[in-house]
Amino acid sequence: MSKALPRLGAGLGYRTALHHDIVANADRIDFLEVISDQYLHAPPEKLLRLLELSDTFPLIPHGVGLSVGTAAPLDDDYLDRLAQFVEATKGHWFSDHLSFTKVPEVDVEQLTPVWFTEESLDAVCRNVGQLKTRIPDTPFLLENVTYYFPVPGNDLSEGAFLTRVLEETDTGLLIDVNNVWINSVNLAFDPYEFLDSIPLERAVQMHIAGGVEMAGMIVDTHSSPVNEHVWQLAAYVVERAPVKAILLEWDSDWPEFAELLDHLDRARDLLPDRVEAGS
Repeated sequence: MSKALPRLGAGLGYRTALHHDIVANADRIDFLEVISDQYLHAPPEKLLRLLELSDTFPLIPHGVGLSVGTAAPLDDDYLDRLAQFVEATKGHWFSDHLSFTKVPEVDVEQLTPVWFTEESLDAVCRNVGQLKTRIPDTPFLLENVTYYFPVPGNDLSEGAFLTRVLEETDTGLLIDVNNVWINSVNLAFDPYEFLDSIPLERAVQMHIAGGVEMAGMIVDTHSSPVNEHVWQLAAYVVERAPVKAILLEWDSDWPEFAELLDHLDRARDLLPDRVEAGS
């Protein structure tokens, strides 16, 4: 998968509050990642404004509402709208989270971790298969998520579960190293051992972000500078994986835009020369 995809470099999560700064600094931003769910029911003018950016930036759709961990099949209307959006953006790939956000007739509005069980594995693989059947021509990536307590009743470790999902569905990995670090701190495990346990050769994209400490835990807020531990994990992954793109997530409490650009410069410098377009 990765060899056929272009090197995008260092990108920023598109947020409407940052629109003018993004346009004004287009030469410092290699691509934009766009939250798919914000456009699935958007009025035409909102979608048009976004697509105008594709003349300057590659756009990469990233979802939060697919809910691959739901026991029921995926929603056909959601898939149809997502397919239309992926086609409109001409994204080189698209992604969502290894989580569930819906149970029958209820949207829990959270990226809730799945159970690491054989039954859950079957549901996730079935749902990813349904997605890839509906959107067959654009590579799909799954992202690891944060969770703040050990999920009870697991049959598998997170690493083993993630590995089997990716391999059994032939899916790419969006590795969020901030999520790895946060989980390792809150749940007391070695983040490097976790990274060594998953198929990093499937990693196409990486997320970096910053969190904050609350009540003795690190919370994934996307509202602060990237922690040095996260930068170290990012470097570790890039040395071992064919990462094509590094994405900075910063969703609130924005600093001066120059600080975001400095983060992008540092992220871009992590990508080795061997990760060139078509490599």
